[in-house]
Amino acid sequence: MSSTIPRTNSDASLASSPRTPSSSSSSSGSGIHFAPAASFPSPMSTTSRSTARRRPARLWRKTHAHPDDLNARTPWFDTPVGKSTLRKTRWTCLGFSSPGLLSAAALIVTAWLSVPKHEYCLVLNEQFDGDTLDSSIWHHEVQVGGFGNGEFEMTTTSPNNSYVEDGKLIIAPTLTSDRLGVDAITNGFVMNLTADGTCTSDKLSDCVAFSNSTVGNYSVIPPIQSARLTTRLSKSIRFGRVEVKAKMPTGDWIWPAIWMLPRDNVYGEWPASGEIDIVETRGNRVKHSWDRTVNAIGSALHWGLDFKSDRYKDTTGQFLLKRRYVDEAYYTYGLDWDPKGMRFWNNQRSRAIKRVNFDQTFWDRGSLSSAQVNGSIAVNPWEASANVAKAAPFDQDFYLILSVAVGGTNGWFPDSGDKPWSNGAPNAARDFWNNRAKWQETWPEDPKERGMTVESVKSWRIKEKGETCAA
Repeated sequence: MSSTIPRTNSDASLASSPRTPSSSSSSSGSGIHFAPAASFPSPMSTTSRSTARRRPARLWRKTHAHPDDLNARTPWFDTPVGKSTLRKTRWTCLGFSSPGLLSAAALIVTAWLSVPKHEYCLVLNEQFDGDTLDSSIWHHEVQVGGFGNGEFEMTTTSPNNSYVEDGKLIIAPTLTSDRLGVDAITNGFVMNLTADGTCTSDKLSDCVAFSNSTVGNYSVIPPIQSARLTTRLSKSIRFGRVEVKAKMPTGDWIWPAIWMLPRDNVYGEWPASGEIDIVETRGNRVKHSWDRTVNAIGSALHWGLDFKSDRYKDTTGQFLLKRRYVDEAYYTYGLDWDPKGMRFWNNQRSRAIKRVNFDQTFWDRGSLSSAQVNGSIAVNPWEASANVAKAAPFDQDFYLILSVAVGGTNGWFPDSGDKPWSNGAPNAARDFWNNRAKWQETWPEDPKERGMTVESVKSWRIKEKGETCAA
C-alpha cells in the first residue's frame, strides 16, 4: 500500500497558480521570478463543502434496452405475484360493486312487478286518420266561464283552435283580438253563447261574458281562445288503461292537460265524484336551476267534499325533466287503473310518476270526518258505495278530456315576481291581457309549437271474467 502526504494550503496554491515571468531578478540570482500565488480555499476545507453548490439529482435517467430483451421479459401480470394481485383486485371490486348491482336489479324487478297485469278489451284506438276530427268520438265543450279555475280562455269549435293535420290532432290557443279586435276585449262587447245556441253548459256565467272599462266595473271578455275536446258522449272506462302520445306546447302561461272526469257524477258534484289528471304541464321555460314548477310532468287525483276540502295534495306526483324539455319531443302518458289502485307513468309502464293504492277509504285518507261543508258537519258521500268501497269515488266510469287552457287563478301557476297577474286579483284576466307584452313574445307563431300535438289516443277496460272481447 502506498502512503499519501497531504498537501498544505500553500502547496495547493502553488500547484494551481499560473506562472508569470517577472522582469526583476531575485536575490538568489535566478533569472526568472514567479509572482506570488493567489490564495484560494481548498476544495477539501469545511468552508468550501458547506458553500459549494451541488448539482441536483436527476429525476429521469435514460436507459437503452434492446427490443429482444424487452420481448424476453415476462409481463408483471403473468408473474405469480401479478396473478395473485389481480385475483384479489377482481374479488375486491366485485365485493364492493355487488350491493349496488343487486340494488339496481331489485329496483328493476320491483318496477316490473308493480305493473298491473290484466287482460284488456280495447275501447278506443284513435290515430287521427283523415283530415277532420271524428265527431262520433270527440265532442267540443264551448264555454266562457273559466271552468271553475278562473282560466283566461274561452273554448271554441273553430278550426283555428283544434284541427287534424298529417295524422295528428293540434289544440292551439289564439288571441281573441285576432278575431274581434283589441278594443272588444276591454270595453263594449257582449259575448252571448246562449243566443247562438253553442254553449255546452247550463250555467249563465259559463255562456255569457261582456267587457266594460268603466271605473269600478271593470270586466273583460276572455282574451284567449282555445279548445277542449272530450269523449263524454262516446267512450268511457271503469278500471282499465289509457295511453296518449303527445307533444306539449311552448309559451308562457299555457296549460295543457290530458285528464278524466266522471261520466255520471255518482257521488255528487266536483270534487265528490273525483277527477283523474293523467298529465298536466306548463308551457313556461326553465329560468333557474331551482325552478321546480316548469318542465315537470304532473299527475294527480282530485277528491273531497267541496273546493276547500279537495285533498289532491295527498295524491299528487311530479316527474321533473332535467336533461330535456317536455315541449321538444313526443311522450306517451299513461294510466293503469284497477280496483287496487292507480298508477301514472311516462313513456314506460315501469317508470311511475305517481302510485295511489286503494288500501284505505278516501274518507279516512283525507281525515274528512273533521271537515265542514257550508258550516255543517260533513257526511261521507262514499259510505254507501255498492262498487269497490276503498276505491270510491274512483269506482265509476270516467271519460277522457284533451284541453289547452291559458292562465287561471286556482294556483296552478303560483304567484311570482314575473307573473303578469295575481291569483287574488279582482280582475286577473284583465291584468293578464294588459301585460301581454311580457308573455306574447314567448308564444311561437307556428300553432303546432304553441299548441298540444296529439299523435294517438288509446284506452282499454279490464276484461270481465268469461268475457270475449270484440276484435
